[in-house]
Amino acid sequence: MHTANFSGTWRYSREKSNLEIPPPDSAVFVIHHAEPHFHLQRALTAGGKSDTFSIDLTTDGHQVSTRHRDLLVQSRLFWEEDSLVFNSDIARGDEKGTNNVRYKLVEDGKAILAIEHLTSPNLTYSNKWVLVKEEGPGPESHE
Repeated sequence: MHTANFSGTWRYSREKSNLEIPPPDSAVFVIHHAEPHFHLQRALTAGGKSDTFSIDLTTDGHQVSTRHRDLLVQSRLFWEEDSLVFNSDIARGDEKGTNNVRYKLVEDGKAILAIEHLTSPNLTYSNKWVLVKEEGPGPESHE
């Protein structure tokens, strides 16, 4: 049985992260996790431009298809030991790629370590994101 709960509002820590892409000015992840349901809402800001994305998944590996801008994203979320693994196949026209992220609670649940690997025809990178939990009440349950 999995006991980790990723619910909360999490902010990107530039100091603790190691990105191969240009770092965003800010990134906020809001997660509502009531096993097996998982809702992720992410907002990135870089160079004065904002990008938001949200997705509803279950932790049983069921595939979900969604669109983000001009991308078709087919994602699955599943447990591997104490980590949640988010695998996505991404398509833009005939170009295809993958984005795989392994999420793990660290620092006694006060941070998320996210190891990301993206591979596409024109871009490949690996990132270590550290997201620090905001103090105060977490997000309400999401149905």
